[in-house]
Amino acid sequence: MVRIVTDSSSNITPEEAEELGVTVIPLTVIFGSDELRDGVDITAEAFYDRLARDKNHPHTSQINTAQFEEIFRDAQAKGEKLILLPISAALSGTHAAAVKAKENVGYDGIYVYDTRTTTVMLKMLVLEARRLADREPEEIIAALDDLRSRTELYAMVDTLEYLWKGGRMARGTAMLGGLFRVKPIITIKSDGSLDVVAKAIGTRSAIKNLRKFVNPETIDPDVPVYYIYTVNKDNCERLINEVHPDRHDEYLSDATNICPVIGVHIGPGAVGICFARKKEA
Repeated sequence: MVRIVTDSSSNITPEEAEELGVTVIPLTVIFGSDELRDGVDITAEAFYDRLARDKNHPHTSQINTAQFEEIFRDAQAKGEKLILLPISAALSGTHAAAVKAKENVGYDGIYVYDTRTTTVMLKMLVLEARRLADREPEEIIAALDDLRSRTELYAMVDTLEYLWKGGRMARGTAMLGGLFRVKPIITIKSDGSLDVVAKAIGTRSAIKNLRKFVNPETIDPDVPVYYIYTVNKDNCERLINEVHPDRHDEYLSDATNICPVIGVHIGPGAVGICFARKKEA
């Protein structure tokens, strides 16, 4: 059985991790001098509550090499094969730290996979890897390559303020966006980086624009569909009504509040959908 390891940007809670039998390493959210492990010391709900009232804008810290080395040496001592599925290398130095840790440990049973994803896109890959954990690592990785190539995520960011504060956008652009109520629609590109694919004026217009990127008829029914949001489900409910009105109650009850380490950069009011396209015949 291959051991599956990921990080907390996957939106997998400690309870889900225990049930699935996967290891989730928390990234760190920092408010002033308070360092909080994502999903362990602070939940999504507590994070967004503090984000609204704390004068210190939070930032994040990647998982360091020593943390990975400890897990890798444990796998080596037990003779386990291990696949690590971290946040996209284009979004964090976590992947590079893991690669360095593997070099330091010198164990060939470790496989560090660049997921080129994060949040529920990453969760989707983790679930697939866990489903196939009784197979050889190379077979699992081939399946991950296929699923990753078919997976898409589109999200509306309600405000540009947090992208600016997190260093992802110029201040002037963010200020203009706030002035004209611009709502960008973002995606994760095939190389694992973020991209703005559209912009709209106002929330309702943005949600209708986001809907244009989703064709329900091409969604793979054998792979979970994830609706995501930050803070409240109002915008999420609007998006579900646009895409899956016939399954409104089901998808709304399963909608995921985005984890703190991602919420630092997108702030409240965001909404999105993640799905996999059907395999081509």
